[in-house]
Amino acid sequence: MEHIKKILVVDDEMGIRSLISELLESEGFEVRAAKDGQESLDEMEREDFDLVITDIQMPRLDGLAMLDAMKRAGRKEKIIIMTGSAFAMDLPNEEMPMVVSRLQKPFRMSNLLEVVSAANGGADVMH
Repeated sequence: MEHIKKILVVDDEMGIRSLISELLESEGFEVRAAKDGQESLDEMEREDFDLVITDIQMPRLDGLAMLDAMKRAGRKEKIIIMTGSAFAMDLPNEEMPMVVSRLQKPFRMSNLLEVVSAANGGADVMH
């Protein structure tokens, strides 16, 4: 299995996007960021990613619509969703087959690194 190298972080809150991006870059990942689902789809048209970490509740195009568009386009990226919405945490996996993990906001950065490591096949996060 190919290890995760390129990650797309999608969140409408600039502070969260920046914090997560900086953390992952410090761990050796190549990171791009998008402010909503539409911008993330635009990024994915330009390049492929190994992992997408996305919020669900965003303006313009929310995370669920983005995941649906990814599924229809045959995208193969693994997905980690992060949300404050109990609804999104409870959606059955059949609704979101690419999702490998879900994080309930607020979460610790150490929890994020753990789920990225698990998505990476349990490999240690790069240093």
